[in-house]
Amino acid sequence: MPAARCRLRIGLLCAAAALVLFAAPAGACTPTPLPMGAQGPDLCYADRTWSEPTLGGRELQQQFDFYRAPATTPTPLIVWAHPNGMSKALPANSPMHQALVAPALRAGFSFASVEFRHPVTNEALANSDVDPRVPHYDLAYALQFIRANAEALNIDKRNVFLVGQSRGTLAVWTALQDDLRDPDSTDPVARQSTRVNAVYAVNAQTTYSGAEFAERFIVPADRAKFVAAFNRQHPKHAQFGSAIASVSAGQKPDPPLRLIYDSPEVGRLLTLEQISQRDPIHYPDFGPALCTTYAQAFGNSARCTYDADSRYQGDPGAAFAGYVDFFKRHLRPSASGGERP
Repeated sequence: MPAARCRLRIGLLCAAAALVLFAAPAGACTPTPLPMGAQGPDLCYADRTWSEPTLGGRELQQQFDFYRAPATTPTPLIVWAHPNGMSKALPANSPMHQALVAPALRAGFSFASVEFRHPVTNEALANSDVDPRVPHYDLAYALQFIRANAEALNIDKRNVFLVGQSRGTLAVWTALQDDLRDPDSTDPVARQSTRVNAVYAVNAQTTYSGAEFAERFIVPADRAKFVAAFNRQHPKHAQFGSAIASVSAGQKPDPPLRLIYDSPEVGRLLTLEQISQRDPIHYPDFGPALCTTYAQAFGNSARCTYDADSRYQGDPGAAFAGYVDFFKRHLRPSASGGERP
């Protein structure tokens, strides 16, 4: 996990405190069908670029790094979404690589690390006719592109999983949205599903709504002040969204979730002053709030579980321990009739 924990008194997602050193704009990549055997860094899934405020204005592209599990038959896939202050890069000698990539490959899962925009961090990006859903849907677009190239990547489209941390827990929101696939599209990418088998998330924001945060976690007397300040700070707050408000146990039920937080659950409403002394970005009660909603929708608590404990702080090895085993429990039969791995 990043060494520094940033804190804002009002916002629900923070930007790294860094000098804004804007790099020269890079040209957008062009998504094209991948060749057989494709792997390695900087595979292009869409054609947008942006200046990332949490990386000093570094120009980023809609790309992913792909780690191929050696196999003769299609492998399950884990898709990683990084926190603020990081990029998709996972150097082989880094703790994050050892916590995420190494156990995935050992277990026979391929692994993709995605560069993506976020609805709060990148809220300054303008929506437009050509890109109307900035910046919510990059993870969904990446899932569709990867599935469209399943043969080239040797991945099993029936077994795709999301793992994320902090900013990257946009994965939770993404997984709880209706499937974006358009089965009638002439675009083979748009015909692919955005649904996943399960999600593992560390320090997940389960709502980006200031009003919902206030209603669930702040004493009634201080809610209006919090919401007014939040809305002033985030003029696009109405488009942010909420995983909690998205839960569905309907015809296509939402996937199982495992949520990890690096501080103990609070378990009571706090004043605005008390909230300001804590980390509202990684607020541990985000987890039980979502799991309670899951239990109400599904009638039991098995589909959403969480653990909130300070032993996870600063230790990716602990925070992600067992995440691949969690995904193994939610593998579906492959097209050949067996289970993988």
